[in-house]
Amino acid sequence: MKIKALAAVLVLCAVTTARVHAFGLGAQFNFSAGEIFAPGAALVISPSNITHVAVNWYLDFDNVNIIGLTLDVCPLALPLKTFSNGAFNFTLGVGLFANIEFTSDPGFNGGLRVPVGFNLVLGRAFEIYTHVAPSFGVHFLPSMGLSDPFFPIAIGVQLWFR
Repeated sequence: MKIKALAAVLVLCAVTTARVHAFGLGAQFNFSAGEIFAPGAALVISPSNITHVAVNWYLDFDNVNIIGLTLDVCPLALPLKTFSNGAFNFTLGVGLFANIEFTSDPGFNGGLRVPVGFNLVLGRAFEIYTHVAPSFGVHFLPSMGLSDPFFPIAIGVQLWFR
């Protein structure tokens, strides 16, 4: 099972990097608004300007560990303010998520995300961003059914290699 999951991640990365003209590496802090508040952190890899892949780790206060993978494509970046060495943009996209919950009764869910946010690009090498991503999905374990909608919030930085 681990090999199949790793193969799926590698295929997704290969597909998203087919038209690479930039590569970003960074970190983000995660929170969730709504019924569940779960702080966490993520390693961010962006194989292109519009693709955002994050491996997320959330720690709930009830000792629930959640590890997740998000893949967002944000083709819409509207410049709100441009200046000589960068820009402040509004971003909008669509994405997918998958989460594994490690508890006495493990869980797995996945679904659709709609990331909406802002980024500040400084020069060609540094980006600060924030977004909220309303998420809607299905849980597969411990039983099949619809997941409650949740609203992850991320604040992060990326270094770009162009």
